[in-house]
Amino acid sequence: MDKKAELKGLLAEVVKEELGSKVDEVAAKAEAAREASAQALESNTGLKDQFDAWQDKAFSMKGNAGGGDYVFKGYDVNHPARNWHAVMPKAMHDEVSETIKKALTTGNTGAYAVPVEYGNALMGLAELQSFALANCRVIRFPGEVMYMPSKGTRATTDAQAWGTANAAAATALARLTFTIDKRVGDYEEVYDNVLRQANFDVVGQFVEPLMAESIGQRFDGYMFNTSSEFTTTIIGNGTSGATFSGTIGSSSITYSGLMDVEMTPETERNVKPVWCMPRGVWKYVIKLVDTNGQRIFQKTQSEGHPYELDGYPVHIVPAISASPANGALCMAFGDPSRYIIAVNQDMIFEVNPWVSRKEGITQFIMHATADGNIEAATAWSYYKRNDA
Repeated sequence: MDKKAELKGLLAEVVKEELGSKVDEVAAKAEAAREASAQALESNTGLKDQFDAWQDKAFSMKGNAGGGDYVFKGYDVNHPARNWHAVMPKAMHDEVSETIKKALTTGNTGAYAVPVEYGNALMGLAELQSFALANCRVIRFPGEVMYMPSKGTRATTDAQAWGTANAAAATALARLTFTIDKRVGDYEEVYDNVLRQANFDVVGQFVEPLMAESIGQRFDGYMFNTSSEFTTTIIGNGTSGATFSGTIGSSSITYSGLMDVEMTPETERNVKPVWCMPRGVWKYVIKLVDTNGQRIFQKTQSEGHPYELDGYPVHIVPAISASPANGALCMAFGDPSRYIIAVNQDMIFEVNPWVSRKEGITQFIMHATADGNIEAATAWSYYKRNDA
């Protein structure tokens, strides 16, 4: 039996032991997703040709939150960002590999931190799956408390005859406060024999992408939903445009409600809004028609935005619930640049072999510290559930 088959058997045995009867259900869902992705490629030859052309090629990308070199591997149509894997220079790869090897074999105490450049690339991976990190205004700040000025009131102006003073402008300068003092992260534990015997990069191709994606999704959740982690959120500090009652269904979201939400942000004041909603809500919105019986969505050729709603791009944001509780939003409409995320570091990735050493398990820890603030309440509106 070769190493690959041995590893597959070991992983299957461990997963069976941990999850029991849930394994078959998970496997069935994964197979269905693969079939759906394959069917989508077969029906879209242009997309398949593009994916074929990109396979195993490296691209350099720079975004709001991070960046680096990434290689394209895979044909996942439903989640294209998962086809990207971080690539490091050989010297960097050797350094990280040596760090993990030391964590597994030496008697030194404490955690083992990987290089800063690795953290920047991991933040880039998180950005690939995160609306907030990819689209909002991301600012790096070295401390824990940051202040930013914001407009408190508009200037007062009037008309007066010569010899009479005009009104005092009476402008007020407000400020946004960012408290960057909590870790947003998680940890993963991997059996040491899997790390030693695997003939693929368990950490780089499995552990890191999954953990980075999870952190990116958590940033999205903190931005849109009520939480104690970000100082202000869209649902807490934006403006209500429309409401519905009860659970989401074909009659919950209306054309009239959407237009109320759309008309709330002050687009005449250089606000450039987009729609954000989960796929479970979009499936109802896409069926809506205007008062003339015409569908209000449009298919576009824009990269990353296959649909527009009344002329504005639509972003599918899984962190927004398609089954919102009473008082929660189901979609938002606003300008991402008017939501600010402050971070005081790149992603931190550490290796700790000691917490479960006697069980032969190595722990991988990943986290970032950040805070978020909406710049102006009128820059974002939302559609929320409001049961009587």
